[in-house]
Parts: sequence; structure tokens; C-alpha cells
Amino acid sequence: MKIRKYLSVLLAMILLTGMFGGSSTVVSASAASADEITVTVDGAAYEGSLAILDGGVFAPFEEVFEALGAESVWFEEEEAVAAQKEDALIVMLPGLNYFIKEVDGDGGVIYSMNAAPVIEDGEVLVPVKAAAEAFDYQVVWDEDAQTMTISSGQWLTGSNAPTNAYIYNGVIYYSFIYEPYLYAYDGISTQTYAAGGAPLGIVARENDVYYINQENQCIYVIHTADGSREIVFSELSEISDFSISGNTMVVIGYDSEEVQLVYRVDLTDGAFDILYTWPDPDELIRESGSQFALWKEYLFVVEAISPLISDGVSTCKVLMIDTNTGESREAVHIEGTVARISMTRSRYTNRYGGVSVKFDDSSAWFAIRLTSSNSSGTRSESHYEYYRIELESGLAEAVTEDDYNNASDRTSQSLEEWVYDSNASEVYRTNTESDITETLLEGSNYYYIANDDRWVVVLRAESKGGTPIAAEGYEYAQLYVMDPDGNNLQMIQSYGASPSSSSGSGSSGALEAEACELCSGQGMVFCQYCGGTGRGQTITVLGMPTAQSCTYCGGSDQRLCKGCGGSGQK
Repeated sequence: MKIRKYLSVLLAMILLTGMFGGSSTVVSASAASADEITVTVDGAAYEGSLAILDGGVFAPFEEVFEALGAESVWFEEEEAVAAQKEDALIVMLPGLNYFIKEVDGDGGVIYSMNAAPVIEDGEVLVPVKAAAEAFDYQVVWDEDAQTMTISSGQWLTGSNAPTNAYIYNGVIYYSFIYEPYLYAYDGISTQTYAAGGAPLGIVARENDVYYINQENQCIYVIHTADGSREIVFSELSEISDFSISGNTMVVIGYDSEEVQLVYRVDLTDGAFDILYTWPDPDELIRESGSQFALWKEYLFVVEAISPLISDGVSTCKVLMIDTNTGESREAVHIEGTVARISMTRSRYTNRYGGVSVKFDDSSAWFAIRLTSSNSSGTRSESHYEYYRIELESGLAEAVTEDDYNNASDRTSQSLEEWVYDSNASEVYRTNTESDITETLLEGSNYYYIANDDRWVVVLRAESKGGTPIAAEGYEYAQLYVMDPDGNNLQMIQSYGASPSSSSGSGSSGALEAEACELCSGQGMVFCQYCGGTGRGQTITVLGMPTAQSCTYCGGSDQRLCKGCGGSGQK
């Protein structure tokens, strides 16, 4: 078994290097009891139990890893905790302040942590900060408020990207999370727009670019034709996501009372109303928010509720909301049982654990992960249920895992046969048919951002806090593009103190300055993307064919010569 393999590696490395030692303080928690401490994970309150040991915040391993979206297990014979989230696997041992982390077959890396897991009254407790940081979460401790804030930095794409980029109609729109600017790169030059705050979750549509303003939690639009900017939506205290389908924008977030809401915004006249409100059950519940996906005119909501401190029934529902009419219907309903054993342990079946979704032209495909515990509530196992929801009728049917895996995904960034991604040491692509993985770029601090059939966008960055999502700012940041095969690597934007050397393996070519001979001294050139016609391509936006004006010239058929800045002189 893979986990036992890494247990052996961890123990061997510890014995060879002598990495033994006692634990030290995680955070200087001065609270007299754990009841005075508040922990949040991506804005949701952590409802599990906590303990204060040697000034550090600890929690039962199953509860904290579940809150972090990971599956976990206790190996009795080896006395070790293992947790897995997507392609990352970590292993911890009580009494040792080191853990091993293996990501997508990288062989495993040993990391230190400030405190070691402990066994207290027969229960395995792990340091909350170390558990979160092991899965690349950012942890901030507020001593005065006795609050620990855990953040994954997840934005519109659901990735942990340290910048965001959106490729649309031949232009890369991007931003850095610490700068109040939005950039547009067309393969020749970069246009800069004042964003009024750090832009998050960029989405381009026709000649407009929409984004979340990180500072005031409003959605803005920049009109690229003239660079003007305006607020589109400002009704929520915190915006977590938004999507656009046709002339409808769906905005997800929380109001001032921390109630999760979904608004529908008409982009033609700015009118808005509420499509969905998180239910307010009569009793305490485990989950504190729903998950959403927008496809064509339909908003899909995964709503899960589980009793927190009492026996009862847990539910997982998939709701399908027509954004044109506001009509909602329940397409999938799954129930489970919860039996409380103690204040920190329960026996349960079919508790919601996560979801993956695909969309094709006629259907939505759901893979729902459910967890069930053993009789003593000390261990849990997962299984999946698969469903296909027909868009036209809203009817759902159970399908097999093969059906789900074989379904196409119109929202995927794959190029028919390739899917792109990155880990701690490389940017790579995986063949969807053969599962063969090819390394395109090697080196630390490289992050895959986006791709289309022309470009793969990569960020190389290191923050002053040591991780790309830390709040202190960048030591340096460099945005690169390369072709889908990993060649012709070019840096298109940078700031901060550049690293002394680059370890990228792609073939590099410097960007050439555009000569003013291109405009023959006129200062203006015909737009090369529309050939001077002012018309763009008819593209598919979330499954809907949409006629476009040329993105970069805004339909005017001409643009400034970037070689001379419009002066006509070299």
C-alpha cells in the first residue's frame, strides 16, 4: 500500500538523520480553554473540537482533515496518521515534529513542523496550523481575538493560483494579487488598465473584462475600448465567486449577517435579484455553505447538511435553478444517518465529503463523495455516487463510474488530449488517453495558471512570507507564456527583485520590440486580429454561440502602433 511505503520512508529518513525532538509552541494561544478560540476555514466556522496543549491549538485528526477537504486514516500497527487530498498525501507520527508529503509521485519530501501530534485520552490530536499548512493553506493567528484564520486562496477557477489569468479571443487578461492593475497581452504588447483595487477572478466577455475588487468586495467591469471602469454589483459583504452566461451574471457570497446568497444580475440593465439563500435549519449543522456551478442558463447547487451535536439525518441535495425564470428543482437527494457517540465522535453514514462535476451539451455529470464511519466512529471510508442530470428536463439518473469518466467536459481546459497542471517542482501536461505525463518546465516557484490552444500561462513567484498566497507581498513575480508543447518560453511581465537564475527547461526567446516601420510613420496600424474589419470570431461562451467584436481594437479596426506609442517616430 502506498501509505505504508511512505511510512517506511519517513521512519528510515528520521533514523538516518537523527530527526528526533520534542514539540514546541504552534501559536502563542493564551486562552484558558479551547472554547475561547475561533477557527475558520475559507470563511466557514470550524465546528470540531479543539484542545490547547503547550500553548498550541490541536484537534482530532479526522475532524481537522475533514474540514480541510482531506480524507484521513489511523494506522494502528504503525501508529501513524495519513491524510490525502487530491494528489497530495501526508503522513504524521505522534511524538515526531516532522511529516512526509508526497505529491503526484514525487517520491516524498520531509518537512518540519513546530509541534508533533499527540495521543491524548486515547484520541490522536494533530496541530491545526501544521495540518493546514501541509495542504498549502495559509494560516493567520490573531492573538488579541484568539482567532485562527485558515485560507486556501481559492478563486474563480478553484485553483490555488498566486495570480489569475483569463484567455479570451486571442488576448491574455491577467493581474497580480498585490497590484491594483489589470493587464492585457495580445502576443506583441501589454496594455495596462487601472483596476481600482487588486482584481480577482477575471472573466472577459465581448469588449468587457469583469473582476472582483479585493479591497471593497464589489464586481467591476473595465471597457477595453476606452479603458473606462464602473461598478457592476455591490450588494454583498464578501464575494466568493461569480460566473457569466450570456447576459446573466451569477454572484455568490455572504451578506453582513454571514448568510450565503446567490444573486442574479442582468448585464443589459444592471437589475438584480436573489436566486438562492442558504437554509437556516432549526438545529446546529456541520456544513455552513453550498457549492455552485453555472452551465449555460442553469445554476447547480450542492447543498449538504449534517447534525453537529445530536442524532439525526444528514442530507445532500443537488438543486437545479433556471437563471432565466428563477425556478428551482431538486434533482438529487441523498440521505445518511448520524449517531452521536461522544462530544467529539459520531457514527455516521453517507456524510457529504465533496463533489466533482462535468458538463457537456446536454447533461450535467456529478461525482459525489460520501463518507461513512466504523461502529466506534474512529475511522471513515469514502465511496462515490454518480449522477447524470439532463439539462432539458432536469431529470437525474444514477450512472456508473465509467459513465462519468467517459463523459466529455466542455468546461475543461484540456486540449482534446492534454491537461495542464503544476506541482512544487514542475509544470507538466498529462495525456487524457494514455495518462502519460510530460514535464514542460522544471524549477521551484513555477505555477500553471491557464492555457488555450496557443499559450500556456505560467507564473514564477515567491512571496515575502514564503508562500505565493501569503499576505506580505512578493519578493518577485514573473509571468511567462509558452506554446502547448512547452517551447518558446517568454517572460511578458515582472516586478520585484528577480531571482539570480532561472531553472526553466523550455526553450527561451526574448520578446522583440515592435519597430515603428509597421505604421509607416502614421502612428496607427490596422488591427492584425480582425484584419481591419473590426469583427471578431463567433465563439462559444459557456456553451452559447456568441458573435464578437474584435477584442483588442474594440471594433474600431485600428489601434496605436506599439512600436512608437502612436508618435509615428522610432
